[in-house]
Amino acid sequence: MAPSLTRRDWLLHSMNSEPSIRVAGVAPTFPFLRSLMAETPADLAIIDMQSQRETAIVRDWLLELLDDVTPILLLSPEPDPTISSRIRQARVGGLLQSNASPEQIVQSIKLIASGLMILDNALMPQLVEDEAFVEPLTPRESEVLRLLADGLGNKDIATTLNISEHTIKFHIHSILGKLGATSRTEAVTRGLRSGLIEL
Repeated sequence: MAPSLTRRDWLLHSMNSEPSIRVAGVAPTFPFLRSLMAETPADLAIIDMQSQRETAIVRDWLLELLDDVTPILLLSPEPDPTISSRIRQARVGGLLQSNASPEQIVQSIKLIASGLMILDNALMPQLVEDEAFVEPLTPRESEVLRLLADGLGNKDIATTLNISEHTIKFHIHSILGKLGATSRTEAVTRGLRSGLIEL
């Protein structure tokens, strides 16, 4: 859902330039979006709040849509602790600034479609103390985490960094421990959420 025709055209052009993305429909209002989502299966919905006036009705519609089964990528001009908390609780979807680049939006769509959660650090409330990381990542671990976010497997990461797969496994194990994650997906999500890596 995009608020203005120019902005909507810009978003459509950004998505249509990526062959792996197919736009199933465009909705100018929340009620129309709800109807479209009920009739048309989609992997995710994009809601652009750039020029939406924040009203109680708009907020209620948005919170209701966030409870839906379909993941949502929300483009927001400013932080909203309730919205960011709802997305984090859902563990699916994403939150980007309204001024995100087309590349960031397309990459976020791909990552959300693969099951990841994307949260722009600038729109998130400060991490609570129990989420703070005990030990920072090394530069090599940060590289490995970025490549994990790009969806590369161990073999491809090893080739890209010109090191052995065994070393990659060691780095991933270390990253999981430092981030308190139990899976690669959770490590990438925590890395994106905390600003350790960016799209």
